[in-house]
Amino acid sequence: MNFGTLSVASSTLSGNVGGDIVCRQAGVAMIWNSIVDGDCQADPGAVNLTDGYNIESPGDTCGFDKGTDLVNIAEGQLDLGQLQNNGGPTMTHALGVDSVALDRIPEVDCEVTEDQRGVTRPQGDACDVGAFELEVAP
Repeated sequence: MNFGTLSVASSTLSGNVGGDIVCRQAGVAMIWNSIVDGDCQADPGAVNLTDGYNIESPGDTCGFDKGTDLVNIAEGQLDLGQLQNNGGPTMTHALGVDSVALDRIPEVDCEVTEDQRGVTRPQGDACDVGAFELEVAP
């Protein structure tokens, strides 16, 4: 994105290796309730803002600074599955049962009632971070 504002909510951005995952040049990115798995370094002049409940793995290149954000999370702690068909109209990265992304967002701050696949949020006590909501068995 160049010279504009980008909003990223309840998303999973994974596998980026070249930087600029969110914002380039004089752009502004507002990110919340999302996972950034990979390099997020913005160009000089670009600004990444957080509205909370984000997770960055590995490293700390996004500029996430809210008390609800988690940065420099190890791959094992993120426990993010491969991009695959987990149901729904698009492929997703499933969250493992030990992921730090599980039940991190209080229901009042979830903002969306379904994940990318159409699964109702929350499934547990709170919403999961990113595009995937781990389903809880009845």
